[in-house]
Amino acid sequence: MVRVSSQFRRSGGKGAGEIKAAACGWKEGNGGGPAPGAEIKEYKERAGGAFQAAFKAAYKTMCLTIPAKVIAIDNPVPGFPVANITVEDSKGRKEIKSLWLPELKVGDWVLYAYDTAIRKVSEEDAREILELLEPKKHIDISALDTGFLEVLKGHSTGNLSRDGIVRLLKTEDPLEMETLFAEANTVRQASLRDFFCIHGIMEFSNHCAMNCFYCGLRRDSADVVRYRMTPDEIVGAVEDAVNRRGYKLIVLQSGDDFHYTDIKLVEIIRRIKKSSKVFIFMSVGERSIECYRRMKAAGASGVLFRFETSNREIYNLIHPGQSYDRRMELLKGMKELGYYIASGFLIGLPGQTAEDIADDILAMKALKVNMASIGPFIPCASTPLATHQAGSAEMTLKVTAVLRLLMPRAKIPVTTALETIESEEGRRLGLSSGANSLMFNLTPERYRGDYRIYPNKYHGKEEVWEKYGLFNEELSYRMLEKKMFEAFEVLK
Repeated sequence: MVRVSSQFRRSGGKGAGEIKAAACGWKEGNGGGPAPGAEIKEYKERAGGAFQAAFKAAYKTMCLTIPAKVIAIDNPVPGFPVANITVEDSKGRKEIKSLWLPELKVGDWVLYAYDTAIRKVSEEDAREILELLEPKKHIDISALDTGFLEVLKGHSTGNLSRDGIVRLLKTEDPLEMETLFAEANTVRQASLRDFFCIHGIMEFSNHCAMNCFYCGLRRDSADVVRYRMTPDEIVGAVEDAVNRRGYKLIVLQSGDDFHYTDIKLVEIIRRIKKSSKVFIFMSVGERSIECYRRMKAAGASGVLFRFETSNREIYNLIHPGQSYDRRMELLKGMKELGYYIASGFLIGLPGQTAEDIADDILAMKALKVNMASIGPFIPCASTPLATHQAGSAEMTLKVTAVLRLLMPRAKIPVTTALETIESEEGRRLGLSSGANSLMFNLTPERYRGDYRIYPNKYHGKEEVWEKYGLFNEELSYRMLEKKMFEAFEVLK
């Protein structure tokens, strides 16, 4: 891993051991040993039954767990539920805690999150997830251009200018790109540790009143088999995703479909919140600010609402009859309402330059979005841009990396569009270039193929990722809630 400017970075928050100790009412002191005698007994009594389950659940969350091999175990109090252990992963050796793993021994493999080992796994399972996550190249930076390195260092001191961003976006040198991706990944690890989130998206209607030139669901597309899920179908599908599969954040997405009135949307949100412990993000297009106010009051936590481009000429070209100013004002209004904001832009639009993309990146930073959603344009038949060249995966990865440098604590998902271009490799490349979130399609099979914003949307291997990242315990919801709160705090 390349660390160009680690001296400027800082780690935040309490360590996992401190958090666990505070949660249990037990503190380390006098050389780090446990509290003596009666206090140990009291701790053990408190650590049984439901408390034990809840305590473990705090670390079984939307965070993707990381495999490591146990090198040494130090457990000074026999039978004590927390042990200090040394593990080794691809980044080297580190000391972490093991929690409720009494049979753990040297040579075992564990999954850990937030410096806490939470489960034993086989070596085969461990290597499966390592193959998905770990970068496959090691970088020698001795041959890098000094000008490139100076630009790259600029993010640490807040001096990454528009010109610097353009320089990073325009590089086609393989070593420079690998270095950019590695630096972004290092920033992600320093700021967020190994917190990878897995969320779901449910596309409940493909009807749309708009006529955007790039979208396969546009109003004038005659070859689309239109569908609308009923409120019962929507609520039932969300309940299954949350209560059976463990999802804790789900985006409800549709075209600009006004068949779903404000009242209908509010009622769907209320029903979901009543039956499922889940964060709801709405992606329903250009509604009134009053509609967004009512959905927020009903229980919606966030919105996915992309501005697509900050270049007004390009915006007007691809959005006939729509207003750039209205869209941006609506986005700002959503933020004022207290929504968690997911927004972003398309890469590879007609006439778009590296300078335009730099402006898009800076617009996202100025908006202080909580989640940066970007992806390559993919042409779709029966649209005016059907023959336009697709956006590149390479540029998408460079944009992901630059966003991470400028917005160290933002959530940056690997979008389905990148996965569509690069298949499963797109997920690994995105995560190793600074992204820290995956968004899986939860639309019921009978409808999924008809939500054709673009063709051949990638869908595969979700069960492998879910195996390591989704758990059903209720406290996983609380941990995600904490992360969302932190996202607001850092942007103040």
